[in-house]
Amino acid sequence: MLMNQEQKNAFSVPAAILLGAIIIAGAIVWVLHPSSPATNPLTGPVQQNQRVPAPAVDIKNVKTAGDPFIGQANAPVTIAYWFDYQCPFCKQDEEDVIPQIIKNYVALGTVKIVFKDFEFLGPDSMTASLAARAVWDVAPDQFYAWHKAMYDAQGGEDSGWASKDAILTITKGVLGQADTTKVSALMVSKLSTYTAEINADKTEGDSLGVSGTPAMIIGKQLVVGAQPYSAFKSAIDTALGAHN
Repeated sequence: MLMNQEQKNAFSVPAAILLGAIIIAGAIVWVLHPSSPATNPLTGPVQQNQRVPAPAVDIKNVKTAGDPFIGQANAPVTIAYWFDYQCPFCKQDEEDVIPQIIKNYVALGTVKIVFKDFEFLGPDSMTASLAARAVWDVAPDQFYAWHKAMYDAQGGEDSGWASKDAILTITKGVLGQADTTKVSALMVSKLSTYTAEINADKTEGDSLGVSGTPAMIIGKQLVVGAQPYSAFKSAIDTALGAHN
């Protein structure tokens, strides 16, 4: 049956009131219980911007056995350092921060730096990490020289600078041909072992609040990003003070 205009108007007024009441009620429910459901009836889906507290960290709880390191094995302070060979911010740390930590602490026997993989920038990052594991197995005393040479050679992501052939060329310049041949062979024969170790490092980093590189756990502090040397010095001095 067709309604005339007066009938339509009479119908539309209570309908509009009812619809408005439903929207207001829904908005009240959302305000009182914003997390269930996570949708504002007035604006649609809600973006959850709540900050999740970073987990408490303590270097004592970080797995360091088996990972490459520099410094005295029994140094009073250990730094766990997550990095990616293709990360430009890691390169910045390697140029500005790490040399100062080595000079002022590692060389004096007070700090040990443990290198933890956090490869996330593609296949070449994994290749570089595999090579690093092999270098550590073949020539641990040359590991840091090789590590530094890798950052000295760093090019743009996906530029091919970290392909296996390019990495072996860098390796040859540091270790010589004989050890480079061993490194190349180990990257194949221990692929599954190295891959598991690399993945374990990243998983551990994820669980400790590492969301990118560079990141370091020093004592009970997590220092993330390309921070000034003063930030690392403060954390190291605090850890040394706690040890004494």
